[in-house]
Amino acid sequence: MDVFNYFEKFLSIPRESGNEKEISNYLVEFAKENNLEYYQDENYNVIIKRPTNNNSDETIILQGHIDMVCTSDISYDFKNNGIDWYIEDGFYKAKNTTLGADNGIGCSIILALLSNKNIRVPNIEAIFTTNEETNMNGAKTLDYSKITGTKLISIDGTDEGVIEVSSAGMTSLCIDANLEYEECNDKTYKICISGLPGGHSGTEIDKHRGNSIALMTNILKNLDNYHLVSINGGSKYNVIPSSCECIISTNEEINVDNFYSDEFSTLKINIEEVENCAKVIKKEISDKVIEFMHNLPKEVVTYIGGFPQTSINLAIVETSYEHISIKISVRSSNKIDEQLYLDKIKKMCVPMNYTIVDSIPYFEYNEKSKIRDLLIKKYKEMYGKDILLNHVHAGLEGGVFSEHINNIDINVIAPNLYDIHTIKERADIESVKRVYNWLIEVLKEI
Repeated sequence: MDVFNYFEKFLSIPRESGNEKEISNYLVEFAKENNLEYYQDENYNVIIKRPTNNNSDETIILQGHIDMVCTSDISYDFKNNGIDWYIEDGFYKAKNTTLGADNGIGCSIILALLSNKNIRVPNIEAIFTTNEETNMNGAKTLDYSKITGTKLISIDGTDEGVIEVSSAGMTSLCIDANLEYEECNDKTYKICISGLPGGHSGTEIDKHRGNSIALMTNILKNLDNYHLVSINGGSKYNVIPSSCECIISTNEEINVDNFYSDEFSTLKINIEEVENCAKVIKKEISDKVIEFMHNLPKEVVTYIGGFPQTSINLAIVETSYEHISIKISVRSSNKIDEQLYLDKIKKMCVPMNYTIVDSIPYFEYNEKSKIRDLLIKKYKEMYGKDILLNHVHAGLEGGVFSEHINNIDINVIAPNLYDIHTIKERADIESVKRVYNWLIEVLKEI
């Protein structure tokens, strides 16, 4: 099946966010080979257009992003290597890394639709964006004058039989503390937390998977007297941190026996004595940093109708000689609620430096969506099941598209993808086939 041939090509090409040139050039070659109009910009976004072959006046936008989240539990060179993949029990899987089915599978489905000359289609404008997993800069910088359609099907969801009909926005923050040092003669210890499942900070934030940085601050708050040397954990704004490492000097015994073992069965905490550090961060500075992270509201902070409305992910902490940087993402589908928590964080972090790094808009539910009606109808006809409409707490590029295309009708679909943004990520092969055939039938009727 062509979808899987294209996906395996995606798997072979390095494409971490910010490193999309090679995969973008592959899409250009694809367009040339299929005699399709294309446009590639300086940020490596690609637009490919296929004209109708059924005399339709309609134009459908199909969309996916070509970058991926790259995480691993081993040392892995994502910059120069593709993914080491295999098939097991009906799933595509990766060895010790993320798979990149988010959103390589969606893009591969689009390529298969563009290249399949045996199906009748309306005008198709396929948008392949970059940097979705970081700052959505691809969607933000796209030349929207190249786009004429207003009906968009994004294949960037995670669940078959679900249409994502709205999304949360996300504001990324960086809190910086300037460091000063003092002398200390206490023993020095390294504390390592690992084994937590991590996951996507939108789709898994309400599943209480544990936050390694938050757990580390809990350990430190249980000590009466310690000096901080460094603390490092997390990898991405949109990933729940699964590991954290801290170095402290203390004259206390550090006891973490059964620390959260009942709550997090896979949690691992390791403590070892290391070479003494003569210089430690001044106590009043480190206390402020740890107190801030410890007291920061985390996970889902506001629900609406049982659904997450606003959440906070303590995503990354990094220590250099001059600074400790704390990186936080605030997701919300309500502007007032979002601003309330942004203001609260800003007050909490004084006298540290507060910077908004990036802000991604949300998109709202469209009550009168003809494309959604057709997607629901065809799925029911083909598979005998009703579609679930889902309001998504993750950030989606639909929010950016809705700011640039008037009266846009956005629906987000996908085959079944599991544990995205983790080393357990996998893609259901039979589900991919069903979604591809579903889209063929939908396009035929437009």
